[in-house]
Amino acid sequence: MSKGAASIVILFLVLALTGFFFFSPNFFSSDNVHDSNIAKELLVKRFTSLGNSIAHSAFVEDALIMGEEAKLTEIVTRLKNDEPEITFVHFTDDDNRVLVSTDQAMVGKTYSSNVLAEGSSAVAERNGAYEGGFSIEIGNTKVGFLHFGASPRVTSGAFSVSGGSPITLIVGVVVALFAFLLTLLSKRNIKARLIDEMNKRQSEIFSPKIEALKNAQNEAQNKLREVNEKLESTEQDLQRFTEEYEAKRREAENNPIVQSIDRLKASESDLIARIDGLKEEEGQLNTEISLLSQKREEVLKALEAEKKEERTLHEKLDLIKKKILHLETPGK
Repeated sequence: MSKGAASIVILFLVLALTGFFFFSPNFFSSDNVHDSNIAKELLVKRFTSLGNSIAHSAFVEDALIMGEEAKLTEIVTRLKNDEPEITFVHFTDDDNRVLVSTDQAMVGKTYSSNVLAEGSSAVAERNGAYEGGFSIEIGNTKVGFLHFGASPRVTSGAFSVSGGSPITLIVGVVVALFAFLLTLLSKRNIKARLIDEMNKRQSEIFSPKIEALKNAQNEAQNKLREVNEKLESTEQDLQRFTEEYEAKRREAENNPIVQSIDRLKASESDLIARIDGLKEEEGQLNTEISLLSQKREEVLKALEAEKKEERTLHEKLDLIKKKILHLETPGK
């Protein structure tokens, strides 16, 4: 039996003994409500402390982040063996999908519970059974949940008062106070031992990985430093080249040769503009020449037609002259 389980067994024995001494005397014949509430409060505090110690463990947080379900299974098995009052344990992701459970049929299913409706950790009592829900968070980010159920061997009804003497009542109160202090110390010791054990396991398992990650981080930082140095050097070279270019440009602008070249470029632009104008005029003249050529061809054609008509008239005139001569000299 582990130290945590032994402490819990001692706690139950002390609580049972306190209940025996406090409630066995026939001092009060009724009014069990207040004492029942005290018992429930003690059980709720114990299960709350147990759940918080597991949910806030760095070992559990790392196992959820890394997806190492084997380590979560180990925690579930150890908790079930060390705490026989635990009836079920579920580790779920942030969507309440069961990752590891004492009930293999629940793995992969969505676990529905309203225990965490009003906070990040809570323990609720229903008909003598207790159900706890605890949010597993890293910073402000939820990475999963722990749910477990428990059926305590010592129920709240065991702390009923049936009657007795005032002396027995005083003895019962003293034993109850002693049990209460012992419970607080026991809870702290259980939590501390559980955290120490988990931290040791975490150190054994994750130390090589953490060392490798640190080495990789150092290498990445060195490479980043080299890149930043090269970038800074490149920026300085670019600044120097820019300054040299500006100086050369200003020097070139003040150089007479460059100024002459600029004037020649301006003159060239003017000449090109004049040439373009002359080309336009040439185009217009070519167009006018083409029109005049067309008109000349038309005039020549008209002259040819007139010449043909003139020859035709001359031929007709010659025929008329011949006829006149023939009529004047009929005997010839």
